[in-house]
Amino acid sequence: MRVLFTVFPAPAHFLPLVPYAWALQAAGHEVCVAAPAGIGTGIADPDFQRSVRAAGLSGVSCGEPELLAVHDRGYPEFESLLPTAAETGVFSRALGFGRDELATWEMFHCFQVLAARDFHPPKPRQDIDALIDFARRWRPDLVVWDPWLPSGAVAARACGAAHARALNAPDYSGWVHERLAAAPADVLAALPEDPLTRTVRPLAERYGLDVDTELLLGQWTIDPFPADLRLTGGLPTVDVRYVPYNGSGEIPEWLHGTPDIPRVAVSLGVSARNFLTGDWGRTATLIEAVADLDIEVVATLNANQLMDVEGALPPNVRAVDYIPLTQLLPTCSALIHHGSIGTFGAASAMGVPQLVCDTDEAVHCYGTVRGDGIDWNFDCQKQVTATETSRMVVRRGAGVRLDHQTQPVKHIREQIVRVLGEPSFREGAAAIRREWAATPSPADIVGELETLTELHRDRHR
Repeated sequence: MRVLFTVFPAPAHFLPLVPYAWALQAAGHEVCVAAPAGIGTGIADPDFQRSVRAAGLSGVSCGEPELLAVHDRGYPEFESLLPTAAETGVFSRALGFGRDELATWEMFHCFQVLAARDFHPPKPRQDIDALIDFARRWRPDLVVWDPWLPSGAVAARACGAAHARALNAPDYSGWVHERLAAAPADVLAALPEDPLTRTVRPLAERYGLDVDTELLLGQWTIDPFPADLRLTGGLPTVDVRYVPYNGSGEIPEWLHGTPDIPRVAVSLGVSARNFLTGDWGRTATLIEAVADLDIEVVATLNANQLMDVEGALPPNVRAVDYIPLTQLLPTCSALIHHGSIGTFGAASAMGVPQLVCDTDEAVHCYGTVRGDGIDWNFDCQKQVTATETSRMVVRRGAGVRLDHQTQPVKHIREQIVRVLGEPSFREGAAAIRREWAATPSPADIVGELETLTELHRDRHR
């Protein structure tokens, strides 16, 4: 069968899909990765297809590069695309959100929906039309789509293909759907249309499609997350093992053998460093904490992330701009990281204890138009999923939480020593890895995807 992957044009969205594409391709299926032409704004990659080629997959760049709608000041309805605290307040009060539920809503509203609106404003976009046109011409049997680019579902329905969401973050939109479905009828009647439905509706209606649960959430969902990170329980789901893919390259000589002393990796992400300046002093704090320890530190940091570090790096710290975690982590006794889903998943797959950087701050991103730009209310000093991943790591005894805002260097140093010295953390990490290994691999689910595709695709297209 033909399988089309549609994805937001950013490596962080694409890399988790690669093992699924490989598994389908290895089973004899034809695979293609389609995305709007990227542009150097926000997290969109202006040369996204480079990542597709590097993974050994066929790809299509759809349309011409175009400003992301949220950055297009020439668009008359520009300001209406921005999430607002007032709208969050309406849903929060009506649905009775507590602190954790409000945080989940804001991940949905301020990040997932905001990213979707980049490519799905009320006005037509030539790149999204080109993606749907390609699907109609290529005629896939199955479309696997990124929840942050919901036009994949529209493309599937427009060409009669079966379609599934492939989660790259906890299922925020599924959680919102279940919360709304459980609300009393009078509460729902008083609420405005939810932000995701409102975002998808103009595109769907232009193609003569109804906006229903399947269009918003897929005919089924491919979910690589452990139970601790799942937000929903009632949607059709195919469970799969998260197989880390961080790119490839020649393994450097210093990674060929086993280190003589404990090796600790430091990874603070590659997405944010492309559009944030500095690292809030976090990197400097971590470097100071490890400086006097009898360990080898490999810090996958670039000059931007190291700019707050004064003077030369300590002798026990090796800074490397980038190296795939799949090469580095098998040689490590622990990983200090920023709390992203992908980095957490890589450490879980390798059975490596984790020290997750988190803070007590709320995570939201509300924008106000000021003159020629947007004043973003996004001032938290952490990765947006850090609280979710750090809670699981601590709850499962696989590591600890670090907070550069409240914990002094001495405390952070003690936590590093503790994770390296106490066997319980290795045991907790090993338990997570055993659960990971017991979950079906991407190759194991190919047969189920074939069956579901046959069940759901339009045989009369």
